[in-house]
Order: sequence, then C-alpha cells, then structure tokens
Amino acid sequence: MHSRSLLLLRRFTSPSARLFGVLFALTAFFLLEGAPTHADQSRDEPLPARPVAIEVDMQERAHYRLAIPSVIGGEGASTVTDVLRNDMKLGGEVLLVAPADFPDSDLRSLQIKRGLWTDRGIQGVIKGELKGSGNQLTLELRFYEVGKKEGESLKEVYRGPASGLRDFAHRFSNEVLRVITGTPGAFDTELLFARRLGPGRKDVMRMDYDGARLRRVSPNHGISLLPAWGARGIWFSRLTDLAMFITNSAEEGRAVLESEGLNMGAVECNGRLYFTSTRDGNSEIYSSSLRGDNIQRLTHHPAIDVSPTCGPHGEIAFVSSRHGSPQIFLMNGDGSNQRRITYRGSHNQTPAFCPDPAQSLIAFTGRDGGLDIFTLDLKTKVYTRLTQGQGANKDPTFSPDCRMIAFHSSRGGGGIYVTNQDGLNQHRVLSGHAETLRWSPRR
Repeated sequence: MHSRSLLLLRRFTSPSARLFGVLFALTAFFLLEGAPTHADQSRDEPLPARPVAIEVDMQERAHYRLAIPSVIGGEGASTVTDVLRNDMKLGGEVLLVAPADFPDSDLRSLQIKRGLWTDRGIQGVIKGELKGSGNQLTLELRFYEVGKKEGESLKEVYRGPASGLRDFAHRFSNEVLRVITGTPGAFDTELLFARRLGPGRKDVMRMDYDGARLRRVSPNHGISLLPAWGARGIWFSRLTDLAMFITNSAEEGRAVLESEGLNMGAVECNGRLYFTSTRDGNSEIYSSSLRGDNIQRLTHHPAIDVSPTCGPHGEIAFVSSRHGSPQIFLMNGDGSNQRRITYRGSHNQTPAFCPDPAQSLIAFTGRDGGLDIFTLDLKTKVYTRLTQGQGANKDPTFSPDCRMIAFHSSRGGGGIYVTNQDGLNQHRVLSGHAETLRWSPRR
C-alpha cells in the first residue's frame, strides 16, 4: 500500500478502528492522492476536452421524426403515453415531434391517415388504446412507418393489471427501436446503486432505468454498499464494527465471503465472483466460487488494487496504483496478462464495460481538476469526454444495448443522469445521492 496510506493506518489500533482505518485509507488514496506527480505529468497526456459540437442537442441530430399521440382510454392511458415518450427521449435515436404539430383530425383512432402525417415530415407514428378496468386491462399498441403504403409495422396487444402498464410500454419501445434501427432497445431494465440515507446509514436501491419504482434491496439498517447484479440475486457489501463482508440478497444477510479486514465490491463473471479483499494485508483482487469457496488471489503487487468489473469476453478491468496514481488495468479471468489501458490523465477509476461484444468501449471516471465521465475505445484508443463543467460526475454504467450511459452528478443538488455514448441528451432520472451504479442485463 502507498506510504501515505500506511501512515494513515498506523493511527488506528483496535480491530474495529483499524477496519475503518483501512477503508478510510483506500478512500483517501483514490480521492485525495490522485493529483499527478511530476513523473505522471511528463508521461501521460491530459484527458481530452469536451468538443464544441457537444453543445448541439441530441434531438436536433436525430433524423427519424417520430410522433406519439396520447394513448386513447381512461385511467392509465396517460402513464403509457408518458413512458413511451420518455423512452424515446432518453434513447436519443429519434426526434420526438411536439404534439402541437400533430394533425388534430387523426388522433382518436388506432388507424392513421398517412397523408396527414407525411405532409408534416413525420416518418413514424405510435398509436395506442387502453380498455378495461382494474386487473382486466387490454392495451393495444401500434407503430406505423408512414412512408409505407398500408398496415402497421408493429402491433402488440398486452393484457394484465394496471401495475403492468409501464412494463408493457417499455417492451413496446424496445421493439419500435428494433424496427427503426435493427437493434432492440433496453428500456425494460433497471439501475442498481447505493444511496446514503443519513449518518451511519447507506442502503442498496434498485429502480427502473427511468427513475420509477425506487425500492430498497438491502437490510433496513446499517451500511450496505457496492452492489452488483447476479444470476440468483444482488451482490453487495455490508460494513460492521469488525469486518466488511460480501452477501447476496438471496442469502437473507448471511455472509458469502468474509475474513478479517475488508471484503468488498463483488461482481459475477465467468461463473465466479471477483472481489477486493485485504485478507492478506494489502488490497488485492481475488476470485471465488459463487458459494464463496475456492478462493484464488489474482493480483500480487504492493500497490492498491480494487474495483474489479467484468467485460463482455470474460476479461476483468480493475483499478491499480502500481504506476503511481490510480489507473485502469485489464487482465484475463484467471489473473494472467495484467496490463494498463488508460494512458491519458493522472487519475482514472470506476471502469464499466459496454456489454455488447461487438463494441470495445469502457467508461470510467477521470479526474483532471474535477471528476468527469469518459469512454475509451480499446481498439482505436480514442477517448471521449461526456461531461465537463457540470459538477462532479462519477460511477458510469452502460445500458445492455450500450446506447445509454447512466452516472451520478453533483449538479443541481445531485442526481442520476442518463446520456448517450457521446455525452449528448443528458437527462436527470432521479434526484439525490447515489453511488456505484450498475445497469441490469436484459430481462
């Protein structure tokens, strides 16, 4: 561990105090010791500035003009309309036409009069109707490509209770993007994160990607943090007076991985868990079975190694101080072929892969005076800045289709934002504190 961090640790003597000392030292290293040394400044290029073109609104760049009239029907119809419009706004693939530009004479039927829409330069129309009441609702949604001569390009009928309307709308939005772009959307997904709720209290929360249906995952007390999605539940870390251990929402509080010191930040990959532990004295990356046994140490370096995350090909990214300041490294799932990948900027952390194997993107938090979001194309070595001059921005995570990136920003009192790969089309989806965001896989 870095000498300044070791000096911090020597101030703590009791087991519980030493545990908090380790946690404090790790935090101090990555948040306070990230200023570049003289050697760092001479070796690494600065991170890129945000291009002037970033000021162009994403909606102005989208070429496909889509109209979504209000869904016909009673209670619940407005919810469906709002979800459809919000999905298309956040997805950034289309230009949403304002309702004031709709033809008034073609809004009360599931059919369309194509000429009325094409005359306004509109290329696609979503129409819907909601019937029934209570738990016996029928929602019919249609998508028309108005340049085609007859019929709808997509038609779905959903049946169920009012509680399912949001899910029905998200699923239809996915399919509309499939028709328009060839790739389905990822609107029926969730975000996972830790949220500070007061002194000595932090909970793991989950919500729909658009901020709806926020609910707690972790126990209703203490400190829970560093969540990740798993095949049979949600992994997260719990902090007690004597240890930090790793558990799963399916285990009802039972520790899956524990030892003296810290065990934290587990992610599921290659059928195993990858996590950070100080069980051997230093902060290193380990892997284990999903039961918490068959533990293998993957890093062996006196520097700090933390924050493992899984790539689409089973590779592991992590953060290490072995070159003097926090940088992002890659290794194979068995710990072999460890190599540095970030060579711009003096302080880079919180890596997150685009889960699409056809893309080679990784997002991360970079520090160059402030905290901002960047992406790196691992093939072309091109860096892209997504935020600048918009508060402190951190903890990015990709949607399953990689169209969107969610992150936390301190701007305007703080909140979770969703944007596109180039940083355009930034929208807040939840206000308040959040950290270590994780986007769910497709359902």
